[in-house]
Amino acid sequence: MDGGRDMGPFDGGWMGLVNEFRNHLTIFLAGTNQLSAMLPRAVASEFADRLDDMESSAEFLQTLLTWMDASIGRGSQAISDVGDLLRRAERLAQTGLSSRVSVQLNPKPAGVRNRGVAIECALAALITELGRIPPLQTLSSDAVRAGSSVISVSVFPQRGALSIHLTTNSSGAPSFLQAGAGGWRVSLAKALLTQVGGTVDTFGRTNADRAPGFEVRFRFQ
Repeated sequence: MDGGRDMGPFDGGWMGLVNEFRNHLTIFLAGTNQLSAMLPRAVASEFADRLDDMESSAEFLQTLLTWMDASIGRGSQAISDVGDLLRRAERLAQTGLSSRVSVQLNPKPAGVRNRGVAIECALAALITELGRIPPLQTLSSDAVRAGSSVISVSVFPQRGALSIHLTTNSSGAPSFLQAGAGGWRVSLAKALLTQVGGTVDTFGRTNADRAPGFEVRFRFQ
């Protein structure tokens, strides 16, 4: 969604709605942290998993709000270092990733025109989409145990263009990506990248030379 385009009758009210949601979320997160700190140790231990889940959910909701801000905001344009973009994208994505999923960054010196936080939010959305793919599984004598997945984010500067590949080692990725063009996270990434002249392509849906994932591409004039 173009940040300068009319969003309909509600228009700027969306920004107020997002800000109001953020205020209540901040209160909720602060209350959760305070409750966790004040509970007797025995009670806190009993509900530790539930409290951790609540805190993790609140942190991911903050990430969702950042994505919403990027999609409806009017951020200023500036040249951003790609390495910095990748690190910010990783921090955003971590709130929505399982502990079994890790992210490996492979940056190279390059710059790209960004609008507000559009690019890092788009990359974070694509990382979390890959993080939803079931991880590798290993067979043991007792049971099938879920393994870990690694999402690699690599930069490929080219003459007049720049590509960022986001790939996963999950064995289930080809069939997952084959099922369609992706969910709302992919749609969000495409909308955000449209603001800065970027595109998203899916590759590795079948047995191909490339690892399965997404390619974000920018062309420079």
